[in-house]
Amino acid sequence: MSNVNTLEGSQATHQLKDDSSERSSNGLVKAIKKPVALTHEHLFTISVVAILIYGWSRRDDNYISAENGAGYILGIVGGSLMLLLILYPISKRTELLKRLIPMRFWFGMHMLFGIIGPVMILFHSNFHIGSMNSTVALLSMLLVAFSGLIGRYIYTRIHHGLYGKRITLGELKQEAEAQHSELLRIYRLDKKLNQRQTSMETRALQNYTGVTRTLIHGLLLSIDSRRLRSRTRKLLKAACNRDALKMTPNKAAVIMGFVDRYSAALHKIVVFRIYERLFSFWHVLHLPLFIMMIITAIIHIFAVHMY
Repeated sequence: MSNVNTLEGSQATHQLKDDSSERSSNGLVKAIKKPVALTHEHLFTISVVAILIYGWSRRDDNYISAENGAGYILGIVGGSLMLLLILYPISKRTELLKRLIPMRFWFGMHMLFGIIGPVMILFHSNFHIGSMNSTVALLSMLLVAFSGLIGRYIYTRIHHGLYGKRITLGELKQEAEAQHSELLRIYRLDKKLNQRQTSMETRALQNYTGVTRTLIHGLLLSIDSRRLRSRTRKLLKAACNRDALKMTPNKAAVIMGFVDRYSAALHKIVVFRIYERLFSFWHVLHLPLFIMMIITAIIHIFAVHMY
């Protein structure tokens, strides 16, 4: 019998060692895969930044001339790509273009040209400012490019990824309601918790008239979330001690998970409304900047070839 127990103990020890080594190897694989996946995901951005750094570091070498050769070609191609950016807003309003090419491809081209075009123009100018008209044209282009980057960031906050569908308020409300139904039972035991939960919902779901008011409510919601979590933890701890609702530590942990997801869902609603509002403001600003860029570019081209 002792031999059997010794054998079983030895097998268990080996099993534990195998599990431990497997976990450590999985952790090592994840540690290696994470930076590789991150690099692959942002490879284009990393490449663009590296090219810009290289061009900036050699801006005084005069290896490119804007008047002729490669520098002149870069200016023509880069300017053409910036002009082609207008195809995306046109395609959104033209049924024929929508049928020819799906909107996500038009959008992808818009994003790609909006990055490659400015990079080419920067190399065309050799990262220097020249005459007044060329300086105004360059600054207008950089302003449009910077505005596009801001718009891209806001866009991803109100859509399912860069090329996904637009998020709806209904989706976010359903997510909050799914967690809310799980919390009703426990919150009925505490009047203050129930009031705090109702206050959070009212704050998150009400209609807002401006970004400032939405930001204030978002901050208050974050404070309420922490208070809700703290008070819920105390309530669950007391329930475990007196065996109320047949409460166990595992069940309490599950409920705390619902609280976290519920608070996060309400926070998503407020953040979504903030970005939705900012995106509408950005739209109003971005188009005039683009028109200004086109006008200054045309003036620059005429000035260069006429004088």
